[in-house]
Amino acid sequence: MLDKTFAVHFATDWVDCWNSLDLDCILSHYTDDFEMTSPIIIRVAGEPSGTLKGKENVRAYWAKALQLVPDLLLT
Repeated sequence: MLDKTFAVHFATDWVDCWNSLDLDCILSHYTDDFEMTSPIIIRVAGEPSGTLKGKENVRAYWAKALQLVPDLLLT
């Protein structure tokens, strides 16, 4: 079970990584074999299933997506 201190630190770090647009930092929060599903994957990555498997596939997708939204800022 996660404790509150860990959860707050993890969430704060995750947001900071996204706001810095640092893909290595962002991806450090995920396992190598994680999967991501989104309808936007179909348009941006050209993957008809809308699902990407593996950190490197998601890295390529997020790199392309972040170029499309360079002023992304999470609060």
